[in-house]
Amino acid sequence: MVFGDVSKQATRVTLFSFPRSSKAASDVKLLRAYAAGDSAAFDELYSRHKEGLFNFISRSLAQPAAAEEITQDVWMAVIDKAAEFEPGAAAFRTWLYRIASNKVADFYRRKVNQRTDELDTTNEQFSANQLDSEDRVLFHQLLAALAELPEEQRVTFVLQQEGFTYTEIAQITGVGNETVKSRLRYARSATQDRMELKA
Repeated sequence: MVFGDVSKQATRVTLFSFPRSSKAASDVKLLRAYAAGDSAAFDELYSRHKEGLFNFISRSLAQPAAAEEITQDVWMAVIDKAAEFEPGAAAFRTWLYRIASNKVADFYRRKVNQRTDELDTTNEQFSANQLDSEDRVLFHQLLAALAELPEEQRVTFVLQQEGFTYTEIAQITGVGNETVKSRLRYARSATQDRMELKA
């Protein structure tokens, strides 16, 4: 199955603006339909969530150039695990982002001895190329500040910007609510400090 070039779809102009879907219940129905053999149901799920998922993954990585590959891996995992999804355990979107969070964690485990500060300029252009000069500077400062955060803080911060609640973030990342709150406090403080230093 070909998913298309998801990176070219991610063209949000605002820094973080990811409205939550009002179709969570039908997401479950679509996944069930796909598990029963309806390929068109998967196409609809992919169309709904491809942009937000790619944005989450690309902003969770210190190496955004890897986002496309990891995004493809997530969708392949959805295909493989569709029949295992339990609607009572979590919403589809929460389940999807848990898979993505695990893939991001796997990426960092593979790269544990390869620290890098690289920012993918192409990825920046997806969101920044239509901003005015002042907003573009702030956007680049934000990306740079996020890249310097520890992985677990960066992922938690970006998940909140995606609109997930503390409880949902806890489900996705496999930690308690208090740990989520602590990571967010540190992430906000460190990001603000780094952006002020570069201002």
